[in-house]
Amino acid sequence: MRRLATAAALLGALVVLASACSRSAPAPQPPPQAGPGQLTIWLTGYSWQDNTPPGSSVVGEPVLHKQAGGQGTFADPITVAVPGHQGKMAWEPGTKFYLPSVQRYVMVEDSGAAKAPSGTDTHLDMWIDGQDGTKQATDDCENEFTGRVPAQVNPPDNLPVMAGPIFANQKCNIPPQASNMGTYKDSDGDSGDSSDGSGDSGGDSGDSGSGHHHDDSSGGN
Repeated sequence: MRRLATAAALLGALVVLASACSRSAPAPQPPPQAGPGQLTIWLTGYSWQDNTPPGSSVVGEPVLHKQAGGQGTFADPITVAVPGHQGKMAWEPGTKFYLPSVQRYVMVEDSGAAKAPSGTDTHLDMWIDGQDGTKQATDDCENEFTGRVPAQVNPPDNLPVMAGPIFANQKCNIPPQASNMGTYKDSDGDSGDSSDGSGDSGGDSGDSGSGHHHDDSSGGN
């Protein structure tokens, strides 16, 4: 009888141990999903030197700023232009994005950007300021960050920020960029595309053939 009792006790212990192991085993995890609002965009820039008219900060759809501007924080995002024109814009004025490649928040306050190339969700043309720079210096700065990069639409307010204008104090104030972020290619053609790499400007002239677009065919990224 003692042997039977011992065997029963041992069997019971094994059952309890097996049950505990099965409870502690982690459940299979689902594959990682993209965060909310994640996009792949074509990012370009425009400045005092290549806005329309040149030497100005005029915007077509002011929301927070009467003139193009911003510090890149959640409370004071930098102006961006998007494809289209008044009433037919790719994104509503006031739409906010976060751009991890430059660590800035931006907001739609201008129109007339060239349409997004294939393989991207949209085109954002970012105001870099550059009033204290030369045309060559601001073009070089735009070329540094031009390309296919991630973005988040309607982002939270706690993401890393490198506050301040993109170009100021004779410097391009952005983090190190990827070595190759692609080139602008649109098989359908785009009358707003600049072929000289100088950064076509557009403002909001109402002409569907013009538009903010900094072409990187000169070798930028």
